[in-house]
Amino acid sequence: MDLIFYFFVALGLSFLGSLPIGLITVTVIQKTIEKGRKSGLMIAMGATIMEFVYSYIALNSLDFFTENLTIGNYIKMFATALFFILGIYHFFKKTSKELKTAAAYDYFDFLRGFVVGMMNMLIVPFWIFLGIWLESNGMVFENQPCIIWFSFGAALGAFLAFLAYIWFSGIIVNKVATINQYTNKVVGVLFLGLGIFQLIELL
Repeated sequence: MDLIFYFFVALGLSFLGSLPIGLITVTVIQKTIEKGRKSGLMIAMGATIMEFVYSYIALNSLDFFTENLTIGNYIKMFATALFFILGIYHFFKKTSKELKTAAAYDYFDFLRGFVVGMMNMLIVPFWIFLGIWLESNGMVFENQPCIIWFSFGAALGAFLAFLAYIWFSGIIVNKVATINQYTNKVVGVLFLGLGIFQLIELL
């Protein structure tokens, strides 16, 4: 397939996956409000590097699961269940009325973003499950150009989500409950749709 296609598939999935408010986005919002958009941008850039690294590691691990048919089938079934669980969780997740305080680090902004991104290790299983699902639907991660372009797309998708939070940080901090509710429901519907599609594939 065209490498650009890989890039944009990853970008879209990563953007949607990065929209729910979490540790990284809370840090980006708070530092943007406290120190300005440049501070938020530097944190976002640091976190984006780890998005690339973790997605790259995940995609290079796919062969271990796909070459073993039994493990691959179990992973697909687990991924289906995970899609439904994540979908239900995000769709019905209660929203907080205010932002919780982000963990404090005595580092520069870029390094702070890098450390916060490093803590988000759920990126690895997230991309492993999505990678297996994508392979079962025609995408093949058989060479480094495909993996690298996909990883760049994943990194850019996350960065664009962080950038949106930086740009609208002033609005977000006053309406975080409403925004979080909508983003959670969008992501919830996405995962439920993936779960239904994968279930049909397994039947």
